[in-house]
Amino acid sequence: MTKWTLSVILSDLVLAVVINTSATLFSDAPLSFTTWYPGTASAFFTNVILQLILPVPAAGRLVSRPLEGKAARPLFSVFVENLIFVTCISFTMAFINTGGAGLVQAWLATYVQLVLVGYIASLILFAITTKVEKSRVQQ
Repeated sequence: MTKWTLSVILSDLVLAVVINTSATLFSDAPLSFTTWYPGTASAFFTNVILQLILPVPAAGRLVSRPLEGKAARPLFSVFVENLIFVTCISFTMAFINTGGAGLVQAWLATYVQLVLVGYIASLILFAITTKVEKSRVQQ
């Protein structure tokens, strides 16, 4: 299970907004508040529930262990975490939007783009979080 902090919750919220908004735009669906808000809420709660069940950050650290001491390790760890989150969030959102009919086709139609967008967003969040944590340590 993930250790809950304000940073983790904010990161979950940002990732939910980015993934839901991107998925809507990539699928050419109309972007309206009445569909965007429930989609974002579903993405956020999917992310939170996932973190209650799976130790996603620990999985990222475990898979990236061969890169111990290298500058690329955090980048790869963030990629693994993002891959898990985006896979689960996008699959759940595809299920919600299709009801199961054409699920895999709908999911795969935007999956690669969402992994890339999610990874960029996750890297930005990682950089911000790292900077904030370093400034706290210095104070």
